[in-house]
Amino acid sequence: MPASYMKAWCDPDRPPNHEPFVWVFERDGSSRVRRAPHKLFTETDLYTIEDADGNRDLRIEATLSTIEDRFVRMRNSKFNFRRELTPEEHIYLCMFVAAAQIRTTASRDHHAAQWGHVLKVTDDLAESMARASPEEQARIAQALEPPSAPYSSLTHEQVRQLATKPLQHMIGPTLRITVPVLQKMDAAIFCTDDPIGFITSDAPCTWFDPEAYKLPPFYRSPGLGIKTIEVTMPISPQQCLCLNWQGWTGYIDTPMELVDDFNRRHRYHCKEHFVVCRDSQNAYWFQEGTMPDDAWEKLHPPTMQERTKGSSAV
Repeated sequence: MPASYMKAWCDPDRPPNHEPFVWVFERDGSSRVRRAPHKLFTETDLYTIEDADGNRDLRIEATLSTIEDRFVRMRNSKFNFRRELTPEEHIYLCMFVAAAQIRTTASRDHHAAQWGHVLKVTDDLAESMARASPEEQARIAQALEPPSAPYSSLTHEQVRQLATKPLQHMIGPTLRITVPVLQKMDAAIFCTDDPIGFITSDAPCTWFDPEAYKLPPFYRSPGLGIKTIEVTMPISPQQCLCLNWQGWTGYIDTPMELVDDFNRRHRYHCKEHFVVCRDSQNAYWFQEGTMPDDAWEKLHPPTMQERTKGSSAV
């Protein structure tokens, strides 16, 4: 995440004339360090595109920089004073949230692994085609021919690019698809004056469905079309954005129990580190919780056959 975003978490009690810093904790809370925002969660050429001649294309960096600048202006002039956003500002806010969800190293590693599996299959298929006879090649090509309906396919090289540099090829399409949906959602800003307030992390945008535990595990992946989905992202230690379909809108004074729930959620979903504005953490952020009585697992206990499946006869 950009330093401009992280600056809001600089410790307000730092020594005089000391470089501003935030407190960075390991995911499990086992250790912490002080870091200047510009030294935090950075990686060289994370979004840079290179052409065949090695020339660097910085269009993605430039676009993200513009979005970041608009977000910081909104935080300073609107969120900090509980003012309403203009329609244009609302669009930039949704762009910032969508970018924050896709641009992390956790997202990069996830998509690289997914497309890496596809690339392995594609490589194996290419090797098989190279060894096959002309007749076998024709049969394989016919079997792989796309249906007559409109169909978009990827070349072998495009799959390779997605596996090796997923962010460079996915940020643009992701924003084009995600931002219009986020714009339609209700926007609430949960507010607190607690000295610790909201924490953030190396993956600050979280998609979470609090009702997912009622569904079979296979159907629990969060999606923006789910009516109970909550897209949350800390704006500063004093504010946390929540995009939702529940009708929650405007600035909402938040009880400490809910602040802790948000912090527990964001700590759980971080990749490696979470960030606090002071040298402090709360044991509640690390609690696993208990399975509710209306959870799918409790309402659908395994049958005897399922419990004994795979066991050996004595």
